[in-house]
Amino acid sequence: MKHILGTSALAVVVLFSTGVAQAAGYQLNEYSATGMGRAFAGSGVVGDDFSSIGFNPAGMSLNTTSGLQTGASMVSIHADYKGDNGYGVSDDGHTRITRVLPNGFAQYKLNDRATVGLGVYVPFGLATDYDNGWFAESHGGLSQITSINVSPAIAYQLHDMISVGASVNFQHAKARITSSSQGVAQNLKGDDWGVGYTLGVTVKPIETIRLGVSYRSKVSHHLKGKIKMSGYPTALGYNGNYDISAKIETPETVLFSGAYDMTDKLTLSASARWTRWSRFDSLDIIADEPFKTVVPGVGDTTLPSGTTISSTNENWKNTWFYAIGADYKVNKTWTVRLGAAYDETVIKSPEYRTVRIPDGRRVWTSVGLSYAYKNIQIDAGYTHIFIHGGRAEGGDTRQPTPNIKYSSDANMFSLGIQYLF
Repeated sequence: MKHILGTSALAVVVLFSTGVAQAAGYQLNEYSATGMGRAFAGSGVVGDDFSSIGFNPAGMSLNTTSGLQTGASMVSIHADYKGDNGYGVSDDGHTRITRVLPNGFAQYKLNDRATVGLGVYVPFGLATDYDNGWFAESHGGLSQITSINVSPAIAYQLHDMISVGASVNFQHAKARITSSSQGVAQNLKGDDWGVGYTLGVTVKPIETIRLGVSYRSKVSHHLKGKIKMSGYPTALGYNGNYDISAKIETPETVLFSGAYDMTDKLTLSASARWTRWSRFDSLDIIADEPFKTVVPGVGDTTLPSGTTISSTNENWKNTWFYAIGADYKVNKTWTVRLGAAYDETVIKSPEYRTVRIPDGRRVWTSVGLSYAYKNIQIDAGYTHIFIHGGRAEGGDTRQPTPNIKYSSDANMFSLGIQYLF
């Protein structure tokens, strides 16, 4: 029954791990085309789009008009791998994942002081996919997650220098994993709603400088789902649908941002974000109904409801993300952007890196472009990410240790449109 237990554990790891996610851990930034053009430097305080709801809701006060914004980002990651699966089989190959992440924001100025808004965006997410029959399929296969925030927000300008803001983050996480090995098919689905919040403040000490700090709270999820097993010999009694659950907390973050209008045409920006990934210390999978399995040295056993059927030591570490950027207004119509960023990895050592979590430190290079005409602005951004290679030697403790070397990079494209009124 190793396949049921191992796949159950990996399935919930997929809910909150790294695959196509383009920040450390499973965090995503890609809900602003203007932000992508400067590597998300100055997030929430530059004041040139409505995505501040997702970064620092106090930044809504920096926009002088009301408006709507919608867009999407395409994320494509390529990984080469080479090594052995722990069972004496060595091979090499590659995988590529491409996903599209939509977003939408709106804000309305109630008066000279108060602004309300709504954001719908993807703050966490991933996808991993290996070819069927790849040499380490017992350690991982196809995985997908969508985590969507629906965030009503409010900002209030206390006086000309200081604004405060807050949002409530209603977060829905939905995941699916499918895999097969030696004729045995496994299909897991699970979802949950959680609630958190974001608090922020912005300061304008002088007209050309904008500073901000924001805090986004953790969100607690009690994921419930089913794993469907098929392909086992009928006499074993393993086939069927089994209820499982896991408790996960997405981490809190603290974001510091600044923007400086050096001239009428040139704006410089920077950000630093701390994320408390150390919350992800271990992953425990719970059986929500009697679970038939095989216990080594015991044989066929029915585990009672509430039994921990899998526990994986993750031991992630807290990380920092740093970004710098520049915007140059060529004229009233065109704006160009450049940016760079450095993103620390959550992985302490290869023993905590798995084929489903091949995380590594990252270096970003970004460019962007905007076209404005009357009350419409079209924004585009592109980022290339260099991902430091690393060995995956972690996973389910009931399986032999793999030793697989990864070399990865990623490309991201973002397109958005703003309508001002």
